[in-house]
Amino acid sequence: MSERKKRRRFRINDDTMTTIVVSSLLFCVTVVVAGMVLAYLGVDVSTIVGSALALFGTELGVCGIMTIFNRQADRQDKRAEKRQEMRMRREEIRNENK
Repeated sequence: MSERKKRRRFRINDDTMTTIVVSSLLFCVTVVVAGMVLAYLGVDVSTIVGSALALFGTELGVCGIMTIFNRQADRQDKRAEKRQEMRMRREEIRNENK
């Protein structure tokens, strides 16, 4: 019997959305660099490069929003943990007093 190879997945921080956004950013950079090379050779690629730069800006905005959302979610999780700890402490104090 032969063992199957584990399929390697390209992921950044084990997060699918981050991987998608970073891959899209790399694609946009590739299009812009290719456009610069073609422009140097005399080809009019202003529309393609303009669209790639607009998409690049949009992706950067998405990255920013994702970062803000993740930070807010982390803060909410920490608050919930602190509340849970306080509840447990109150319960322990009540049980000790009985």
